[in-house]
Amino acid sequence: MAASFDGSPERTGDDDASGVRRIDRIEAIERRLRVAFVCDTFRAGVPSGGVVAARRLVEGLRRRHDVVVVSADADGPDCVRMPAFQIPIRAMRDQGFVMAWPRRDLLARLFATVDVVHLQFPFWLSFAALDEAHRAGRPVIAGFHVQPENGFLSVGIDWPWLCRRVYRFWVSRLFDRADVVLCPSEFAAHKLRAHGLRAPTVVVSNGVPLDAREHVAARPRLHDGEFVIMIVGRLAAEKRQEVLIRAVQRSRYRERIRLVVAGQGPREKLLARLAAPLGPARARIGYLPREELLDELAGADLLVHCSDVELEGLAVLEAMSLGVPVLVADSPESAASRLVAGDDFRFPAGDVEALTARIDALLDHPALLSRAGRDGLELARSLDFGESVDRIAQLYRGAIERGCFPRLTSP
Repeated sequence: MAASFDGSPERTGDDDASGVRRIDRIEAIERRLRVAFVCDTFRAGVPSGGVVAARRLVEGLRRRHDVVVVSADADGPDCVRMPAFQIPIRAMRDQGFVMAWPRRDLLARLFATVDVVHLQFPFWLSFAALDEAHRAGRPVIAGFHVQPENGFLSVGIDWPWLCRRVYRFWVSRLFDRADVVLCPSEFAAHKLRAHGLRAPTVVVSNGVPLDAREHVAARPRLHDGEFVIMIVGRLAAEKRQEVLIRAVQRSRYRERIRLVVAGQGPREKLLARLAAPLGPARARIGYLPREELLDELAGADLLVHCSDVELEGLAVLEAMSLGVPVLVADSPESAASRLVAGDDFRFPAGDVEALTARIDALLDHPALLSRAGRDGLELARSLDFGESVDRIAQLYRGAIERGCFPRLTSP
């Protein structure tokens, strides 16, 4: 097929190869967009970073555009619900993540009415949605929000060769066939390119939401000599909260530290047992409503992030936006450690003794904490959620303007 002046396949007549009139694409660029947002789990279960990012993005887009969510658990007039199933693995069942059984007839009917299709997760629903979007001639944006390591580590599997095979499968079956791959960090984009991705990537941070940016601390930091140390995230194996609990128990400041482990997940009871020697007044573990979470976080003296696997680090960004210094596990599979400057605020992933030493050194020198809080705040101000939503909408418009033609799978 010949190429037009912009490098895309040449169209003939009033209609392009998929039956979508070019004038319709031009009108879509100028008007309110209609987006199909495909996301297996959207409401149920313990929210992962990918699910939280999906909810926030949909809410932000709906202020200016029409978004129809395709999932196994969403309800309402702006949703298309697919049959649900769960993989029979205890860790996934405990976290409540549901997979969607794709109904191609429903997907085809919906995609005939939308301008662009956004795929959030690299699972079966997205594979089917990609095929149907191509049949309908709709551009596809594929988000990269989950690593194979997330799933395997949660069930105790640490086999790098298996992760590499999954990456290659995702790239060939999904990401290389999308018009654009949306990544939350340069680290995420590099991961896919390292596994053979050829499709174009665009890096857009998940951003810091307005409620975090504007929240005011309920207590001053270093209040009455008490140190509040937090860790935020799903209570799951790959988040490694136990590393922080053990480090606090060994700290010279143990009697002055109040530890807050905020989150939901299958390891809540296990983590509570590990923290029991600290006493109920010195350790709090479990779910916090959003406003209470922000209250605790805004008044914390230090956020510790122990996860070995992270494509961006939403909890780290939110802490930074509140001026809270962060101490991050230095892992080759995590983007979060790239958000902090200097070795004072990194520790070798999984190393309890090293983390204890870092915590004690920082609490010995509060000026270091204050300076790190200011530096993090400056970085977080450059990652505004509203700007991220606008950039993604522009990405949609650019894909619509270029038109869609199916990409071949990688050899």
